[in-house]
Amino acid sequence: MTVERTSQTVDPAVRFSHVSKKYHLGLTRTSVAAAAWRGLRRAWTGSQRADDVYWALRDVSFSLETGRSLGLLGPNGAGKSTILKLLAGITEPTSGEVASHGRLAALIELGAGFHPDLTGRENVFLNATLLGLRRQEVLARFDEIVAFAELERFIDTPIKRYSSGMTVRLGFAVASCIEPDILLVDEVLAVGDAAFRQRCVARIQDLRARGTSLLFVSHDMGLVKAVCQEALYVEDGAIQYAGDTGETIDRYNRALDQRRLARLQQGHESPDAHGIVEIGRVEIQDGQGRAAREVASDDPVEIRISYTAYTPVPKANVLVRMMRSDGLSCFVLRTSHDGVPVALDRGTGTVSVSIDSTRLFPGSYYAVVWFLDANDANGMSRATSEWFEVTGRTSGIDHHDGVFEPDHHWRVAPSPPAGDELAAIEPRPHAAGASRD
Repeated sequence: MTVERTSQTVDPAVRFSHVSKKYHLGLTRTSVAAAAWRGLRRAWTGSQRADDVYWALRDVSFSLETGRSLGLLGPNGAGKSTILKLLAGITEPTSGEVASHGRLAALIELGAGFHPDLTGRENVFLNATLLGLRRQEVLARFDEIVAFAELERFIDTPIKRYSSGMTVRLGFAVASCIEPDILLVDEVLAVGDAAFRQRCVARIQDLRARGTSLLFVSHDMGLVKAVCQEALYVEDGAIQYAGDTGETIDRYNRALDQRRLARLQQGHESPDAHGIVEIGRVEIQDGQGRAAREVASDDPVEIRISYTAYTPVPKANVLVRMMRSDGLSCFVLRTSHDGVPVALDRGTGTVSVSIDSTRLFPGSYYAVVWFLDANDANGMSRATSEWFEVTGRTSGIDHHDGVFEPDHHWRVAPSPPAGDELAAIEPRPHAAGASRD
């Protein structure tokens, strides 16, 4: 399968032609003695044992046009990261051809290219130099890199004292600020907080507008939809589907649903948490029951949770927390607090909560959902929704103004005058027969 939009006269930014990648399992040594032993074993048995070999990719072909963005979807071990490593030159294909055109920057593994004993400042210069920038170019962009990573206070601290989120922020800032022709981003953005991910999306969209090609790996379908125009569904080292991002995500979700149903029928446990409940997806829907990526602040919304229960759960509690993009919790809804009983039979089902109007200020939001035990304490499963945008009905309301606008009513009335002033404004009624003089 291919994702190809290029004309015959323009080389694509990335091209994979019948690429396969084989790894040897177990302890692999490169000494002369080890190589000789492997050769003797092959000669004795007639061939290499099949269980000694793992094919990470099998005959993969696709191409990506310059300036386009491609998401790679699939379960762990599907071969997504192998594709990026082949493009980055970290490893070589066993067969086939990998080609790319232009300067390439990769953010594939946490802390890759950073030396733990060097400071953030020193690592910026080291990493940018490895990506092909001259010292004067790094100096010109240094302040922008540090500001994007929000590490002004810690830039002269050794990297080994950084948190994982700080390391990711600095790595992405360097990789994106050099304005590469091709940017490779793996799952590392999941380490950053929500506000940083939103800035990354804005930076990626800006780079894409300038002509940068993007290959993006993530299990966050909202992020993939936000930054990718096309997508590949990869599993078992092969491309299962290629096309528009939305359709590819739907195909992938259907495959996951079929897998959950098969596990349920075979009596297997969930891969999540304690093997009891697995959340399939969390959807934000509008008043017509359609998946919503944008809602007005006073529109009704429904948070719909699809689940698979692998064993009966006589009593469970469901918690929904609405999060703003900067990580602020806006509100929490609990079935236990609202007196709603939740009993899960073995099988699939849905739980949903309807909100008449979110009253949230404009901005980016997402919902986090937990299935909790009877004591409302231990989590059985957790999942997040895709990001969605809230727009305001009236002008002049900004996300910096607050979190939400409650239902409210204004009343304006003049203060009632007192004493003689009242008598002057409202004359007393005349008694019967009284003179008007």
